[in-house]
Amino acid sequence: MILDWPACRNARDLGGLPTLDGGRIRDGALLRSDHHAAMTPADVAAVRAAGVSRIVDLRRPAELAEQPSPFAGDPIYTHVSMLMEVTDYEYPADSYGPLLDHNQDRVAAAFRAIAEAPPGGVLVHCRGGRDRTGTLVALALTVAGVGPEVVAEDYARSEDCPAATMINTLAHAEQAYGGVENYLRGIGVEQHHLDAVRERLREPAHLAETRAGWDAVADWYTEQFRDDLPTRIWDRALLAGFAELVGAAPGPVVEVGSGPGVTTAYLHGLGLDISGIDLSPEMVAVARRDHPHVRFRVGSMTDLPLPDASLAGLVAWYSIINLPDEELPAVFAGFHRVLTPGAPVILAFQTGDEIVVRRDISFYRRRPEAVEALLADAGLDLVLRTIREPAEHLGVVETVPQAYLVARRPSAGR
Repeated sequence: MILDWPACRNARDLGGLPTLDGGRIRDGALLRSDHHAAMTPADVAAVRAAGVSRIVDLRRPAELAEQPSPFAGDPIYTHVSMLMEVTDYEYPADSYGPLLDHNQDRVAAAFRAIAEAPPGGVLVHCRGGRDRTGTLVALALTVAGVGPEVVAEDYARSEDCPAATMINTLAHAEQAYGGVENYLRGIGVEQHHLDAVRERLREPAHLAETRAGWDAVADWYTEQFRDDLPTRIWDRALLAGFAELVGAAPGPVVEVGSGPGVTTAYLHGLGLDISGIDLSPEMVAVARRDHPHVRFRVGSMTDLPLPDASLAGLVAWYSIINLPDEELPAVFAGFHRVLTPGAPVILAFQTGDEIVVRRDISFYRRRPEAVEALLADAGLDLVLRTIREPAEHLGVVETVPQAYLVARRPSAGR
């Protein structure tokens, strides 16, 4: 996806690239661009809003001095010069093989900078966002399971970057070293670094299945449940209470798993500065169509593209129902990370112990006490717990009670 960063060239998110085994690269996990010296404060804010936790600047020291980074000195900024100061080898126009051969310590350090980054997205750049950036990104994507043709096709999206150049580079790694992973191991990258890059870049299979399921039913679901919230007295009452909590210390709010945007738009109508994030591009398209006054974007609650302590509130309204149990601890830790001290999160979900599959989408029912314990483990204090008995809405009869939890990140000093 091309990034709307006017001060940058070749700026894009590698999310969505397919892997050889049918998976895909996570949205927001790996981004690339040219240098950032021309960025305005608004551009810098856009990078932070993308949830970037590490910027890996691959330029030589002389290039840094000539065009300083606005992020220099920031904890998210890391400088790893990927080329020797003076290149003393022949540099062909159709392969970066010599770069791999003659800069091994530097390549290893740059790869480790991706592997060891904190949770969030990694932004890689050099001067033009083509040669060094393209090579490092190709190595990382290959380790994550993206095939050479797809890697080369993405590389070719940059200006004056023929796909054959990257095909030749990856072929060189295969012929000279036995493949990218063997090359990286041979230059000092350890197996746990390879595993870390693979894990941070690859999207879990259940997310791909959930996205495909919701994409397929987006229009039907919207028509079926467009007028559902007006029939739910207690849901609206709880959301209004949440809005009052946020209003005591206002700021940005995000609904994760926002679907067709009905709940997000309702809270916007109550005065919240709220936007929506959803895994399904089709759902986001529907939400943007039906609620053009509210911001929606594609993303996942499993890897929130948001800066630390940036939200005054968070909404997970019937959205953790699509996550397996093993994902919840990390997701709730992510909620804690993005909330400001004292900020609340509200959750709604069906109670029970079953996994129900409808229209190829898995729905996980949960016991409220189990969710409470996980919230507590993530450092979120319970504020409210309530259970509503099954009801009928728009001709659909609920079969299990509905649970609602409000928690908050402890205030500063606790």
